[in-house]
Amino acid sequence: MTSVIRYVKNTFDGGTPATACVGSTGSDYQLVAIDVLVTAGIAANANADVLTWTGSGKIKSIVSAFMRRTGSGNVGVTDTGEIIPMGAVAQNTHSTFAVDATGKTINCSILAGATPIPTFTTISFLLVIGNY
Repeated sequence: MTSVIRYVKNTFDGGTPATACVGSTGSDYQLVAIDVLVTAGIAANANADVLTWTGSGKIKSIVSAFMRRTGSGNVGVTDTGEIIPMGAVAQNTHSTFAVDATGKTINCSILAGATPIPTFTTISFLLVIGNY
């Protein structure tokens, strides 16, 4: 199930009022939640395309991404916790998700010092999809 959201732009020029003064003009976008099961894992110092959007429109932004273990991949196995802990993380251990130039594919890049993504990890994405 997807929700339609309204995307509007506003420019703040430093003057007053500081609140957004916009009308209802804009573009309709979708807010889409997708779970991706990574069955092969992704090693440190590697990258992989983890999602390709084949529907109409393009991925405008990644609102959030959350990774958690899903056990052995067997049906009914409970999640075993998050991969990247919340809180302070050293910059050289970050993994990054990036949308490619076509707006259709999300790539996961893992730095050499980062935690690898193990097999049977679920990546939950919240994405904004739109035509403009």
